[in-house]
Amino acid sequence: MPDAGKSPVYSASEIGAVVLEFLTFLTTLHRDSAGLEMPPPGGWPSYTPENCAGFKSELVIEVLRNLPYLRSFDSHEDSLGQIHYKSCLLDYTTFDSEILTESEYLWEYVSDGGDESVPDHVFIFSEGRESGGRTLFLDVLHGKVIEVEIRGGNEPIIQDIKEYFEELKRKYRNLEIIPIPHMDMVELEAVGMRPGEPDEEVSKEEIMMQSDPDWESDLDIQYTQQLYRAFGWPDNFRRVEAFSELRELIEARYAASE
Repeated sequence: MPDAGKSPVYSASEIGAVVLEFLTFLTTLHRDSAGLEMPPPGGWPSYTPENCAGFKSELVIEVLRNLPYLRSFDSHEDSLGQIHYKSCLLDYTTFDSEILTESEYLWEYVSDGGDESVPDHVFIFSEGRESGGRTLFLDVLHGKVIEVEIRGGNEPIIQDIKEYFEELKRKYRNLEIIPIPHMDMVELEAVGMRPGEPDEEVSKEEIMMQSDPDWESDLDIQYTQQLYRAFGWPDNFRRVEAFSELRELIEARYAASE
């Protein structure tokens, strides 16, 4: 094999530090900091040699054993429990080979439909669902993230792990990815909108005048961005207040349409 004997680009501790920084960043935005969990000394205890025998490379096991985790208190269909569009962390805190490999069939997007199996130095970090959902594979040998979009028609993104998560953080900061409570995230690119702050503000009256109760119009998205920025996004975001006010408005328009 061409990778035999190759030294990893990043150590397990370096990969863990990158992941911890990203997960901590999310807790300043839409995720609850109470869900941030660190492995105990020695790592998540179920990653024993007996349990992990024949699973994947030693480096993958070392990374998983010591990887920080961000537990969700919301459903997988709620963007407040996601880390990317329709994408939730696998629960890797307890070793379960079936759970950790269940969605490896999505590797066919990377292997261009071939029969190539997932390499031993690659594991699923976050699992996408439904069309457009993002599954994130971590390649611990080459230090890369492979982002696969389910049935989206786009080529996989393969990027250095540090660069990938920095780019994802940038999109969050710019509200190019927008979490909305009890709904899927909104991606500006997917809905044909450009990032940046508009010249004119959207009023609540304009929002309530729309006849469609679904929260998905350009005005709805623009108002959500406007509201979040008013509540301190991204540096001092008052999450509970912002989400409460947004939900009240969403529910009020839905009630008015009945």
